[in-house]
Amino acid sequence: MPNYTKPHEENYEDTPEDYFYSAMTFSQALAEVLDEGQGVIIDLKGDAVKIHPDAKRVIVFSDGDMMRIINATERTDLKHGDWIQMIKKEDIEN
Repeated sequence: MPNYTKPHEENYEDTPEDYFYSAMTFSQALAEVLDEGQGVIIDLKGDAVKIHPDAKRVIVFSDGDMMRIINATERTDLKHGDWIQMIKKEDIEN
């Protein structure tokens, strides 16, 4: 099994707490960088696809309070790395 959280420690085995800590810390950092509604398209690969095989592509975005991840596999009009702006449904004028 790969060592994701401490790759410079050759024999270290990741724990669930390591993954959770890393995810929460990275999420907080992204929330500081992205404005509300800003996000990016990510094509999943490796172990991420094994964990959620139905999601090949996701949008990672800030909702203003926290980072969110939504399935975007059907969004073939966008490519990996594209920056997007999410619009709240209640803000759309008809």
